[in-house]
Amino acid sequence: MAKKWTCPKCKRQFAHKNQGHSCVVYPVKKHLARGNDLAKSLYFEVLKKIKKIGPIKIESLPCCIHFVSSYTFGCCYIMKDKIRIHIVLKEKIKDKRINKWSQASSHKYFYEIDIEDKKELDAKLTKWLKEAYYLKVM
Repeated sequence: MAKKWTCPKCKRQFAHKNQGHSCVVYPVKKHLARGNDLAKSLYFEVLKKIKKIGPIKIESLPCCIHFVSSYTFGCCYIMKDKIRIHIVLKEKIKDKRINKWSQASSHKYFYEIDIEDKKELDAKLTKWLKEAYYLKVM
């Protein structure tokens, strides 16, 4: 794996030297304050699923909470009564849970998924999270 550049100010790691980013750190607690008990529990359940896949680093920024393995593979937005996750996958998928998607390259797709119920934290979502987690490694 290529050596990463570490920002001297915020200590976040990036693929490229002097890569543009925000050094502003935003406490996860503030994100969680936006949501009700359901939204908070959904966030922690998703986090638990990801931690079973492999080591994860959380980078909480003003916009969202980044999920980082060897790279940022997804993020989470805490909303009033749900969470919204964004992930990157290598193939085009169709599912009623996908709110939006866009094609970033010939084999990278960005997906937006709202999770409103614990039942949606199923094997299919776990599979997508795992694929996103290992995308750069594969």
